[in-house]
Amino acid sequence: MKILVVGGAGAMGMVTTRDLAESPEVSEVIIADANVEKAKQTQAWTGSKKVSVTKLDVLDHEGLVSAMQKTDAVANAAPYHLNMVITKAAIDAKRNLTDLGGVYHMTLKQLELDKEAKKAGVSIVLGCGVAPGIADILAKFGAEKLDTVGEAHIRYGEVNFDSAKYKWTFRTVLEEYTAGPVVFQDGKFKELSPFSGKHVFEFPEPIGKRNCCYALYSGLATLPTSIGKGARVVDCAMVYTDEDEQRIKILNEMGMTATQPIKVNGVSVSPREFLLRVAPPPDVNVKDAAGIVVTISGKKNAESVKSTYSLVFHYHKKYGVSALAYLTGMPLSVVAQMLAKDEIKQRGVIPPETAVKPEPFFKEIAKRGVKITETVQRAHVL
Repeated sequence: MKILVVGGAGAMGMVTTRDLAESPEVSEVIIADANVEKAKQTQAWTGSKKVSVTKLDVLDHEGLVSAMQKTDAVANAAPYHLNMVITKAAIDAKRNLTDLGGVYHMTLKQLELDKEAKKAGVSIVLGCGVAPGIADILAKFGAEKLDTVGEAHIRYGEVNFDSAKYKWTFRTVLEEYTAGPVVFQDGKFKELSPFSGKHVFEFPEPIGKRNCCYALYSGLATLPTSIGKGARVVDCAMVYTDEDEQRIKILNEMGMTATQPIKVNGVSVSPREFLLRVAPPPDVNVKDAAGIVVTISGKKNAESVKSTYSLVFHYHKKYGVSALAYLTGMPLSVVAQMLAKDEIKQRGVIPPETAVKPEPFFKEIAKRGVKITETVQRAHVL
């Protein structure tokens, strides 16, 4: 089978590309990227003759559709703000697609294309990295074991053993910390200010206790409904640092996050877009540990049940990439292969927790060293 990886030379996409190339059932992996030089470096880094490169501007709709039609499925690892144009192209190309998530608001827009995707007979599986992705599948998996669900909490944590500013694209970081998070509390969606919900959460070692705050999380667009069973609270929090908060505060005060264009020497440009263009690329090779903890609480028969799912992954020595990069890029490869083999039968624009069968998925990521621990606490309800 042939898989097209849009943005396959990026920080996460390069992992997707290599995992696909190392998968026996994949015959060809095509990196579609505007940066041909970087794509060729990724091609060489994989060490696989299966990998080829094609120069592609995702804003060239006809060119993107044509490239998709030559493959069996598409993995979208491009920056999230391009998700709509790539999703529309996949629908027109009638090719199954998976991506890394739309930072909530983009996900809502993609979900509006559900009827078009169903009409085209394609599966568009959203947010198949670690969080969103593995975390959402675990949340649904835990909820399915209960009669009723009270709360679902997702926590992402990491610790860096090298100095690093950002390990994912700064565009995502900026959106997370300026738009403000969304949570589902008391059965209602609530929009909060940036850095809300500060608390200390204890992750498994070596991550340990970390400062967290609520995240603008793609999964919140679907999890309250897909979990169902009376869930009243669904939220996601991720690690942050005082440096992160101070940096964003200064950029806001200086007007550098503004989206309204201004004229500079006769050229119109928004401060935010200028900032994104000059920001350094993400640090891919940081030695770190990263992980998630997903907690689902509710009732089963006459018992109160709390299930906790956790995983921790260390810097990937073979690939020479951060744990975050591997945990994000690898699941995208796994789901893309499921789509290429038509193992996902549901059509439309769908979240990972309803599209992906958990047991086969967990088996595949376990083959790659990502293992999940389940802890269940029960108490009899009088």
